[in-house]
Amino acid sequence: MAGSEQEFSFKLLQQVNQGLSSARNIGILNATGEYIFFLDSDDEIEINFVETILTSCYKYSQPDTLIFDYSSIDEFGNALYSNYGHGSIYRQKDLCTSEQILTALSKGDLPITAWSFVTKRSVIEKHDLLFSVGKKFEDNNFTPKVFYFSKNIVVISLRLYRYRQRPGSITSNHPEKFLSDAIFVTYDLLDFYDQYKIRELGALVGSRVMEILSSFPDSKKLYNELNPIRKKVFKDYISIEKRHTKRIKMYVFSSYVGYKLCNRPVRFCCKVFQKIYFIVKLRKKTERTE
Repeated sequence: MAGSEQEFSFKLLQQVNQGLSSARNIGILNATGEYIFFLDSDDEIEINFVETILTSCYKYSQPDTLIFDYSSIDEFGNALYSNYGHGSIYRQKDLCTSEQILTALSKGDLPITAWSFVTKRSVIEKHDLLFSVGKKFEDNNFTPKVFYFSKNIVVISLRLYRYRQRPGSITSNHPEKFLSDAIFVTYDLLDFYDQYKIRELGALVGSRVMEILSSFPDSKKLYNELNPIRKKVFKDYISIEKRHTKRIKMYVFSSYVGYKLCNRPVRFCCKVFQKIYFIVKLRKKTERTE
């Protein structure tokens, strides 16, 4: 192209629908660029997305990975309130280590979704990272691996991604259909933790376990299946927690909100824990503002 315009090349790949994981893997295996980004078909990126990413790459001398904040939108593109992610990690101004990012991930301060970052193709290829084909929640055991192998990570505070939430999705209305997938990716993440043995990964495994258990508070079968994982990462999970919530979470995590608590119904105990937890969080926030 003439003048100051830059020429971009595109490669369109087509295959029989085999699910999101398979499509992403095909993209990884055929990618030729220096960086890889996963954009879901329903979502959008801000108009300055590419420019901002490139500017940060030049500024920080080609970091391994870049993370950025996001906005939620409805099916018509209207802004929606969201409280998942958006943590204090986005106020970091310097390069972060993989340990810092994994800690933020375990606390829900940033999304675990594959669209929440841009990473070097070499990071993925060097460590043979691919998505689990045919499984839902495939981001849960892929994103942490990318962050672990990224030794310098740039944090961009801007909301560069627009995540579209559609009512009546299968995973939101029938989560029990994908329970086995959630267990599968959790055990896969546990295997990764067993290989590298750092507490930030253990804490992340613990947070995944608690998230699944809290989604199915009446399932003793599920509790019995995930209980071995809970015991294995207990110390790492607790060690990451801050002083204000450490004792409460240690008690809840060790007994799982009720199976050993005076024979109280689990759902009731979950509600009690949620109230206590948010009171502590509110008190902590108040102390910071005083």
